[in-house]
Amino acid sequence: MIKLIKVLLFSTLIIPNLAICEKAQVLVFAAASTKNALDAVIKDYNARTKSEILPVYGSSATLAKQIEFGAPADIFLSANVPWVDHLVKRDIIQPRNTKKILKNKLVLITTDRTIQEIEDMASTDFSKLLGNEKIAMGMVSSVPAGIYSKQALKYLNQWNAISSQVIQADNVRTALQYLLSRNVVFAIVYASDAKLFPELKVIGIFDDFTHDPIIYPASLINLGSEEADLFFKYLVEAKTLKVFEEYGFLISARD
Repeated sequence: MIKLIKVLLFSTLIIPNLAICEKAQVLVFAAASTKNALDAVIKDYNARTKSEILPVYGSSATLAKQIEFGAPADIFLSANVPWVDHLVKRDIIQPRNTKKILKNKLVLITTDRTIQEIEDMASTDFSKLLGNEKIAMGMVSSVPAGIYSKQALKYLNQWNAISSQVIQADNVRTALQYLLSRNVVFAIVYASDAKLFPELKVIGIFDDFTHDPIIYPASLINLGSEEADLFFKYLVEAKTLKVFEEYGFLISARD
């Protein structure tokens, strides 16, 4: 039964071609929200080293489950702490090999530029704001961005009023695509996601106290790989984190 589960999980995982090549390969499982920034970091690193960093992007929940069932990740960059803790409890990740490197903000966005910005989220009637329209966010039971979104809406006493209008996505980038493709009028995503598309308008920023801290831990899993260790050290360096900052992330490692 366990073998069957593994097969089903791997069938949903898009892993880069691990064919034999001259460079040693390091597989990085990373939250979908880090894609653009991490791609930039990896491009620079691959160009000047003897190793090749290969990213696999998806929901932190999905990636964590795949790692749990044996996916060959060397490094895990999660969009929240609980999914790393999940792997720590199963002795797949050691706490000493994990560093909290990034933070983010949760924002309400739209493609309709006629909608006014919200000055006070706490006094906003989301049911009135949405009207008959839908709002996209990550799956509220597992995707970190969705978990944070539901927490914030519940804190503001708005969840029950609009939960039937929520379109849940398998990761935060899919929620973003629902909005960009005009399937919904609103979405709740990370500030770093919203920054990527000039056509999007941020109409509200959720206060940090309305949800759990949005923290991205980076974890070295494969302790036997010198190449993975070298990239992990590079990933958490201050100069590397500045690249993430350029893409809209906040730096947790400075705290």
